Amino acid sequence: MTNAEPGVLALEVLIRRDGVGEIREGGAVERIIAADADELRSEIMTRVVDRATREEIVIDLRTIDIDGVFPLRVSPDGSLVETGDVGELAPGDDQLTDRLAHAEPAESGISAEPAVDGGYEASTGANSDGFLPQGNVHETVRIPRVEMMHHALDHESDDDGVIPGPPQGQADGPAPAPELDDGRRDATQGAPVPQAETPPVWFEDRIDEDGLEDTQPWQPRFPRDARAQRDLDEVENVETGPRDIIRPGLPPRPTNTAPVAASASAGTVSKAASSTAPERRKSDTSAPTLADLLADKQAAPEAPAQQGWRSALRVGTGGLIKLGPGEAERIKRDEIRRVQRQFDGSRTVVVMNPKGGAHKTTATLMIAATFGEIRGGYTLAWDNNETRGTLGWRSHPGSHRNTAVDFLRQLPRFEVSGGATIADVDRFVRPQGDAQFDVLASDDDAASAAIIDAEAFSRMHRTLSRFYRVLVVDTGNNMRASNWEAALDVADQLVIVSTAREDTAASAAWLADGLRERGFGDKLENAVTILSSPSAKEDQALTVRLRHHFERLTRAVVEVPYDQAFVGGGELSVSSLKPATRDAWRTATAAIAERL
Repeated sequence: MTNAEPGVLALEVLIRRDGVGEIREGGAVERIIAADADELRSEIMTRVVDRATREEIVIDLRTIDIDGVFPLRVSPDGSLVETGDVGELAPGDDQLTDRLAHAEPAESGISAEPAVDGGYEASTGANSDGFLPQGNVHETVRIPRVEMMHHALDHESDDDGVIPGPPQGQADGPAPAPELDDGRRDATQGAPVPQAETPPVWFEDRIDEDGLEDTQPWQPRFPRDARAQRDLDEVENVETGPRDIIRPGLPPRPTNTAPVAASASAGTVSKAASSTAPERRKSDTSAPTLADLLADKQAAPEAPAQQGWRSALRVGTGGLIKLGPGEAERIKRDEIRRVQRQFDGSRTVVVMNPKGGAHKTTATLMIAATFGEIRGGYTLAWDNNETRGTLGWRSHPGSHRNTAVDFLRQLPRFEVSGGATIADVDRFVRPQGDAQFDVLASDDDAASAAIIDAEAFSRMHRTLSRFYRVLVVDTGNNMRASNWEAALDVADQLVIVSTAREDTAASAAWLADGLRERGFGDKLENAVTILSSPSAKEDQALTVRLRHHFERLTRAVVEVPYDQAFVGGGELSVSSLKPATRDAWRTATAAIAERL
């Protein structure tokens, strides 16, 4: 728990992926159980904002999430700001990280009687699973739902712009009943009138055209919630940045009628001049075209945050408060845009390292899967080993055992223009399901003597480029093989892969020297290096040294973390990878797509 400033309440919030979390205040702990982490964030934010507005206090939150540590501050007016950068869980927090990701079920002693607010509540002592500290624990089990935060807005003051009140100097109570001719008062006019039938009328001083004071009735032009929604929609993407929640203000007062008169006069001039417009348009060669009209279209506004606390606040308020994305989400959206960028033809990515065990096959599968998931298909992972590779073993086998050799035998049918379609290619490639890419495996017949040479590779590449937008080619270990050199010739982007080990890194450096000596210096400079962590315990000093070396050789260097799902050498399931692993491979694929 961090020390709070004087007059500031410090709370610590813990979010677990299964929707179990807690709010800690000193020695007291309140446990909240929701359907998932997103629902839990919304519930906790609702409670914290409600307390800040109800008690008119400032609350500092230190939220420990599976995605990191978030410092937040909630003000008495309900606004929320980030008070620092998002931090990562320290290496020593492995036990906490494991508990965040894999929560135990709630205690069996929880009562299932419904509470007044629609959830299930029960008070318990300290938990036995070691997750909560010993102390005063109030456990709340709630039915999954999304709560609106209108009750939090009800506590906001009139002068903050949310609820318009009467002008200064005007009495707050009902206006006194007017006197009648005989001196009596009309009681019916002094009685309060329900809001739904007659909106409250306030008076505001205006200056009329003659410069005289004119007192006119003024009414709010929108119902409270509708006006607040409108103002928030207008300010959600302002340039002041996504960190602050901007509170809605009062409708602006009209200031001067002079511009209106000027506009009317200008309109008269335009109408008079319009009689010659048709003749001018006939001879004007610079008249605007459809292309000009389309070029003037305004870009679509940026979508509000879809992840983290910013998204939780939007969900918790039913969309009443919508913040732009935070820094991490902005980076993610930029990487997705780069992967989705339009190409003017088929593109070939070639993955290289002459040493076995350098994670070439893993990189080929992950690059193809990322292209497929983000771009939507028409991506091929191709095992270009002159004899036998392992890409077919590491991918989903499909319904047939056909390989590149079988495709080569039927190639004349595909080389004839109009002789085959993408549906015919399906007989030779293996679809990878939700990952939305195909695999062309190398020959795995132990008795086969077939070899893919340079000529065969070039013919297959020309044909497959007609059916796929992106081809990711996994190469063998022999830099002198003709099909290896043929892949290098057609590569639009080289990817040099190495594990963070001395031997595989030395092999990658030897490859770079060979490319430069053979006249492929331009492709080397434009290449992307991927450094893959070989184990959970990473050698930081070695990784820094390798990164420094390859940053001077290639355009970009991307580090990807170790993941248990890669161990074993069996079929790779992309959906089983950790979020951090998938994020790192998205970053690597975005760097590759940037120059394709």
